[in-house]
Amino acid sequence: MNLRFGLRHGGVFIWAQPTRNGQRTDNIIKYLPDTVQVIAYNKDGTKSAIFGNDTEEQSFTQITFELTETGCGSAKFKFSRFPTFDEIRYGQRLDIHLFGDYRPWWSGYVLNRPDTGGTETSYEIECHGFYNILAKRLIFQRYQNTEISEIVKDICRQAEDLGVIVNVSKIYPTDYEITDINFDGVNVQECLKQLSEFAVDWVFGVDEYREFYFKPRVDEINEEARFWVGHHVNEYTPKVDADKIVNWARVKGAKMDDETGEQWLCVVEDAQSQSLYGRREEVWTLPSAYSADDAERWGQSEIRRYKDAIPSAKVKGLLLTYPKPDGVFWVRKLSTDGQAAITNKDGEMKTYPISKIKYTIESNKGIVCDMELGEQPFEIEAYLSNIEREARNNELLQQASNQQLKE
Repeated sequence: MNLRFGLRHGGVFIWAQPTRNGQRTDNIIKYLPDTVQVIAYNKDGTKSAIFGNDTEEQSFTQITFELTETGCGSAKFKFSRFPTFDEIRYGQRLDIHLFGDYRPWWSGYVLNRPDTGGTETSYEIECHGFYNILAKRLIFQRYQNTEISEIVKDICRQAEDLGVIVNVSKIYPTDYEITDINFDGVNVQECLKQLSEFAVDWVFGVDEYREFYFKPRVDEINEEARFWVGHHVNEYTPKVDADKIVNWARVKGAKMDDETGEQWLCVVEDAQSQSLYGRREEVWTLPSAYSADDAERWGQSEIRRYKDAIPSAKVKGLLLTYPKPDGVFWVRKLSTDGQAAITNKDGEMKTYPISKIKYTIESNKGIVCDMELGEQPFEIEAYLSNIEREARNNELLQQASNQQLKE
């Protein structure tokens, strides 16, 4: 049995607790080569449809889905025949099972799908993991002198009706109390992001069981993610990005100084990085922070993240299957926990955080897996997302200023 130690629930320490994986022992998993099954569920949990390459009615031509640091990401299903609305509806939950595994590898809901009466010969349904829907729930609440994980639990419970499950054993205590933080119309995604930054190097999201998690980042090597280029990996493209370096920053928060009318809470910097790369400055905004101590903690966390050049890599064509010593067919079930270890063509091993895992399933190619490691160089999607976040942060800062001026 697998045990986790030091969990805390309701103020009581649990010295040992069985993990979910402890209930899924190796001897009851029967992996099957290239088997794919997609299950659609009704709201009451009953199955409404099953698609797979092991059924006579198999109709999909391609499936792609992603796993990211925040859990299940986007997914696309391409069908050769039109799925009826009884089979797949808007907002319906879909689970993907690979290699005959009864555990889901991805779970999400339908964002959009084609309508009837068109001239298409191929039909695409777009989906996303349940983390995506958290952007549709706003939090209006202030927390003072409260431990971070207790704030997380309270926020997550306010989003349970969206179809996401609160499993408190996956929300770990941080042993840090936030002095004063106010979420004034902030969506759950942004709340969790800011709280993870306060906790310093924590990750959050919604997993394939539709359960929230909030936990420390794992820095050890993920043993399922050890690969050798040319043997387990077809393509390996490493890069180093120095453009994102920041080693001096002023942090702007919600608290307005009575004398100056400004909202600067603190300055954070790293002298060693400055001597190596020169001074690289930024202004960072943290619209929910009212305390200089909280802003300092958050800013130091961000400086540690960006004070050095950032290595990254893309790997394609991962070999997932292998025989166990007894000859049993086995599969690497990858996750974004921990670091990937890539031994390159020169025999040098490099480690990277696992940021994205992408699966592509086609009838003529089987199951193909690619990975993105580390924080990737400039990408337009991330750039636009950051612009949107900054605009929202500035809006929240203005709201906080107006509220304090009224008082």
